Amino acid sequence: MSSAFTTGLRIVRAERSRFLAPVRLRRRTVLSGTVAGVVGAFLVVADRLWSFLEGPWPLHVLAVVVLAAALGCFVAAFVPVGGGTATTAAPPTGDWRRSERIDRQFAARPPEVLPADRDLVIDRAERAIGPAVVAASRFVWLPVAWIVAWAGLVASGLADVDRLTLLLVPPVFAVLQSASFVAAVTGAGRADAARRRALAVPSVPAVPAPDGRRRDPRGSKVELPDG
Repeated sequence: MSSAFTTGLRIVRAERSRFLAPVRLRRRTVLSGTVAGVVGAFLVVADRLWSFLEGPWPLHVLAVVVLAAALGCFVAAFVPVGGGTATTAAPPTGDWRRSERIDRQFAARPPEVLPADRDLVIDRAERAIGPAVVAASRFVWLPVAWIVAWAGLVASGLADVDRLTLLLVPPVFAVLQSASFVAAVTGAGRADAARRRALAVPSVPAVPAPDGRRRDPRGSKVELPDG
């Protein structure tokens, strides 16, 4: 898994420009920044009115900035960023045994690629990389948001040993919600590995389809006696 994850990270970085839409990326930045700004302003007003932040004022400023950034990261995880080149799922093969063989090529311990499955594995791998890149680019913000939120809670004095829930829950959720990002990156790495294995297999020459014409003589098959 570690090798697939490392390969997937490289693919996600390399294929961002191919599968992510620049317009949507800019919109995500604007939305996240707007939410962070609004939340930051609200926290400043709330602290002035109710003084819910603890510690000296420099920590108040740090806590407001970090907590606002955390909300902006949460928003970033839910903004679509995929471009038009992100492909759809592969069509069914019509043979469940063959479909299972192809599915196993994207598992942790894949078997050898059969020559008959070569083209289908390559097609499935090409279709899987795009959605994996898009998912990784979105879901990476969920664990980041929880870690940033935890830092803001600690800086504000709201999370300490006397408030174990606020101290422990954000790191736990960061680990749990990183699973989607890890799965997307690992999926990209396994798809690339399956594609490379399939490309190393010689292609099977296509068998020409029958043209439907009869090869035997037409007419009666009864032989007439010699005359």
